Amino acid sequence: MQTCHACPEEAVGRCYTCGELFCARHGDVNCYRCASAIAEGDPRPDRISAQRLGNGSRPAWWRPQEAEDYEPPACYECKGLARQVCGHCGSVYCLQHAGSGGLCAACSRSSYFGLVTLVSIIVVIGGLMLVGWFVGWN
Repeated sequence: MQTCHACPEEAVGRCYTCGELFCARHGDVNCYRCASAIAEGDPRPDRISAQRLGNGSRPAWWRPQEAEDYEPPACYECKGLARQVCGHCGSVYCLQHAGSGGLCAACSRSSYFGLVTLVSIIVVIGGLMLVGWFVGWN
């Protein structure tokens, strides 16, 4: 059983401002110290005030903090959960849209096209050199 910070009775809540436990007699949303703006024996300036201490603009330190809006990364193709980033274009992709070599499927296809183009040019140049070599022998 947890007890009130001011008396030995059972605690029914926790002060929104300071986080201390309180019983039904010593608090409601805030403990009696925070509600009356006087905290006996506490020299901190935020515990003595001419007016009632409010909840303040900041949430209490012990309360769960609200997270900022967060959207997990979405795949460029299907908008599913993406866990990898393309090394070429920088887009994020899921496992279904992964290419080879750390690339997305689109960059992987374009790299294959570049490879095929390079091989085709080498074959054409090699063929022209071969034809020139055979023509030169005659």
